[in-house]
Formats: sequence, structure tokens, C-alpha cells
Amino acid sequence: MKSKHFESFLPHDALTFVNKWVDNENLTIKIRNTRKTKLGDYRFLREFNAHEITVNKDISSEAFFFVLTHEIAHLLVRVKFSSSVKSHGMEWKLTFGKLLLESIEVYPEELRPVIYRHAVRPKASLNADKILMNNLFQIEQDESKRIENLMENQKFRLGKRIFERGKKRKIRYLCKEIQTGKLYTVSGSAIADEIFD
Repeated sequence: MKSKHFESFLPHDALTFVNKWVDNENLTIKIRNTRKTKLGDYRFLREFNAHEITVNKDISSEAFFFVLTHEIAHLLVRVKFSSSVKSHGMEWKLTFGKLLLESIEVYPEELRPVIYRHAVRPKASLNADKILMNNLFQIEQDESKRIENLMENQKFRLGKRIFERGKKRKIRYLCKEIQTGKLYTVSGSAIADEIFD
């Protein structure tokens, strides 16, 4: 396992679990700046027969470890089943749940019931588990700027792009980018940078 100093982003004792899970894998863990669309990512680099995991650096150490565990579960499923199973299928859910339960002691006492609940029924996206999302990230942003709290057809800015909020599709909203007219799905828990009347 190779890394770019990710250990400093982990909670106390978490490195023991990471080493246990992936120490023998050809894995590089990279730290990334804020990404609006994702907290982490796993890739199998076929040409190098190697694995790469990226995790955003602007999150709490507990959230960092949780996201890293999510991505490590993808790696372990890839190693065991190759690419013959669904990305967030039963194999991944069982693996991720097992890793969460195995490492639950790393999380603060008050977070453990929420982690346990998620481990029993893992979701592909953190946004699908609002209780976990709110506890793990202790969201303090202005709730009025949350996409799910905007009115339909209300315009908002994410990064440099301006969108118009559309109808809800499961946990995401169909939003139209004003400049191009293209449709995108945006997480309901995403926070708009700016809202327009």
C-alpha cells in the first residue's frame, strides 16, 4: 500500500484496520481537495493491476475513515469477485457492513449506534442515509440553501454553474443547467452556493 500521508486524516487507531484490510494490496491512497460531486472514489487501474482510492481532505477524521472504509469495501469486492458483481450489490453491502462493524470502536461513542444501523443496511450513497449524514458530518450549513428545501423552478448556483431545480427522483433532484439546458441529477442534501429569487 502506498499513500500520500493519509494517516494524519484518520481517527486514533483507524490505521490498524486500514493496514489489516489492504496492507498486501497494490493500492495508492490519494488525498483530494473538495469535490462537490463526491467524497471518495475507488478505481481499478487495469493497465497496472493496481487499485487507487481518493478521499476528500476537508471532512472530519471520522467521516474520512467512513468514506475510506466504503472505498476499501469496493477494492475487496473487486479482488474477490473481479468485475462480475454490481458496484453496490449484495457482495459490497456485506463487505462494507462487516468492515464497519469490525472497526466500530474507532468512532466516538455517540456515533456508534448510527454506524451500527448503517452497517446492518448499508446504502450506496451517504445522502440516502440522512441520519448518518447529519451525525457524521454534523451539518451546520444554512438549511435554506439545501437543494431539497428549494422551491421547484428556483434557480441556484453550485460552483460556477447556475441550475434550476426540478422534480425529485428518489433522493436526487432533476436540475437544468441554465447555460446549456442540460439536465443533471443533484443530491437533495447538497448545499447551494447562492440562491436566486
